[in-house]
Amino acid sequence: MMAKTGTKFMMNTKREEKALLEFKNLMADLILLLGKATGSRTGYLYWVNRSRRQFVLETKFTNEPNVMFQDRVPFQKSYLDRYRDLDKVIQLVVGRDVKEEELDHYFNRLPVSHLLLIPFRNNGETVAISVLETTERLSLKDHELSLSAYKSAHINVLNTYLELTDLYEDQNKWPAFDSAVEKFNTAMDATEVLDVMLQEMQKLLSSGSAVVALRGMDTWVTVLQSNPSASALSIGLLVEERTMAHDALSKGEPVFSMHFNQNPKRISSLEYQTEGASLAMPMMITQRRHAVVVAYSENPLIFTESLKHQLKTLVKIASLTIEASLMRSAGQTDLFVSEFGSFIADLWELSLSQIDRRTHNPDEHIWFGLAGIENLTEIRSRYRLDELKKMQCYLVKALNPARTGYKGLVGFHSDYVYAYLFISRSENHHQEWIEKSMRDIKKRFDLGDGQPVSLDVKFGSVKVIPGNTDVLQIVSDAKKALAFAMKDDVIVVNM
Repeated sequence: MMAKTGTKFMMNTKREEKALLEFKNLMADLILLLGKATGSRTGYLYWVNRSRRQFVLETKFTNEPNVMFQDRVPFQKSYLDRYRDLDKVIQLVVGRDVKEEELDHYFNRLPVSHLLLIPFRNNGETVAISVLETTERLSLKDHELSLSAYKSAHINVLNTYLELTDLYEDQNKWPAFDSAVEKFNTAMDATEVLDVMLQEMQKLLSSGSAVVALRGMDTWVTVLQSNPSASALSIGLLVEERTMAHDALSKGEPVFSMHFNQNPKRISSLEYQTEGASLAMPMMITQRRHAVVVAYSENPLIFTESLKHQLKTLVKIASLTIEASLMRSAGQTDLFVSEFGSFIADLWELSLSQIDRRTHNPDEHIWFGLAGIENLTEIRSRYRLDELKKMQCYLVKALNPARTGYKGLVGFHSDYVYAYLFISRSENHHQEWIEKSMRDIKKRFDLGDGQPVSLDVKFGSVKVIPGNTDVLQIVSDAKKALAFAMKDDVIVVNM
């Protein structure tokens, strides 16, 4: 079964690569046809990559023997930098608008005297510029029809190509999808349902991935992922405003977008790369938003209408499966957290096991730990039950890594003991986060009567190396580390 699944994954990936190649050929054909229609000597298209401040070559053609293009050109080294916000077709004169030496893709001699620049805009921003180089000035009126068709084609070719791709998709996908649907049943708990949903999504997405963000710690954060690749979206990302996930949650309906210049963000400004396309889907249970699922790929061509339909259907089936096993009133509370706002044990244990399966990234540092209250006996004897509950809710929010700008989550381990996952790109951030959290806990917490509550919190942590550790052993080591911290009266013990 594993071999068969692996073979299918490779076949899907090959199909994606073939589709992307064919799309690039379409882009090349478009500018070549326009070049022939206008009698141009040379033509090229550069994407405007604002996040990396460079022009990225997509395609080119030339009738000249002395031309050599660079694949990537920094903004400051290209004459196109002056036109990167261009919003209409313009014609430039070499020697007046552009210096001859700026056309450094030519060597020995310069055979052209005019440049026609055609911008491609998306969401109010110039994302690409096509250039036609000619020996004579072009009459824009004479070529109005060709130029208009070319600009329209840039906007329509992707959608048209996706529709064509849909017509020729493998017909075996629908029986396979029926099989995926049958894997859901109401005997599963909510965490198992999410896990099955992500596994089935991954089969559909091939080289793409999917991630689930849930409400906990008084925020929305990513908790589960489908793909163990090191480049997949991280667990523990805070859902920020003006992102696709936030937009889907706000609207209560799916949101699809392609990404240009690293925008729009899928989840957070902390995500490493935002390229290709994504589909964000809210999970509605008893008419309330309980999760948001973001499926994404660097290859936007995989998002055919049928694929988007299948992904949205999986989310809907997962929602109904969970809802069928609940009392209706249960759906009005957060399903995946304890009464204190920390994520339930089944969920963070699955998160930890998914992290352990991740491809190791030497630039990413991951800790699992437990936090406990050393002066618990004193605290329990001093405060009422409702005050103790308020204190635990406060601690969960205070320990939330996202509150201080980091990635991670806090889970329920046992009474007054909190499990946490902490993920960062620096070895030092874990200790910094603990110190910041402790300062805030000591400085700011009271139960509403103006009197500060003295909480003595200790930490026991384990550095997680994906693929090299056992999840049960990680938790066991964290327990030992916390016990040492309590015994030796130190803030944190790292195993």
